[in-house]
Amino acid sequence: MVQPRLALIGDAAHTIHPLSGHGINLGFQDAAALANQLCTKAEHIDCGNLRLLRAFERSRAEEVLALQSVTDGLHHLFGASQAPLKRLRNFGLNFTNQMPVIKAALVRYALAA
Repeated sequence: MVQPRLALIGDAAHTIHPLSGHGINLGFQDAAALANQLCTKAEHIDCGNLRLLRAFERSRAEEVLALQSVTDGLHHLFGASQAPLKRLRNFGLNFTNQMPVIKAALVRYALAA
């Protein structure tokens, strides 16, 4: 995502299946994290400093990887034609629908930008 004097954000930095609709949210969060990193840096540090940009990259890595993994997993799960995977998918959907705490957490995450 970064090189000296270069930081990629959004779709230029990572890919995510459009299934989740979170590509733009990740881009907005990337922009906010990079802006925060640049605004809080010491005045004598160059904004293109690789160490500074690596800190931005590390701050975003966990969320991006988690969302990419979950979205990819859901894509494969919903595209599966094998009966055991269909049963697992249906069980998971029904379970989530019956658990208000889980459902509310997913909705909160989906609405966060």
